[in-house]
Amino acid sequence: MDAMVTARMPQGKKDAATDVLRELGTSHSQFINDAYDYIIKNRRLPLSDDSKQWSEQEIRTALAFIDSIPVRSANEYANMSTEEIKRERMLKRGLMTESDFE
Repeated sequence: MDAMVTARMPQGKKDAATDVLRELGTSHSQFINDAYDYIIKNRRLPLSDDSKQWSEQEIRTALAFIDSIPVRSANEYANMSTEEIKRERMLKRGLMTESDFE
């Protein structure tokens, strides 16, 4: 026995999707059935952020990148005033030069 699924959306969106689905050679019903098959099999939404399956190599590469980021000493600015910290950061970023502070 088949069941009916009903969804509300703007008419323009439905019309645009109808055109695309027709171009792809499928229907709304087949698309919805395929989406349901996907979530049943994978236990997640097709376009959710967690749909990417990271390989072990990708994870190792990402961790190596994170490990390569220099860690700023917690005391780097400890003995500076707020103005000195701003000046140092502007210089490091190349947004100003020493001559700008003269």
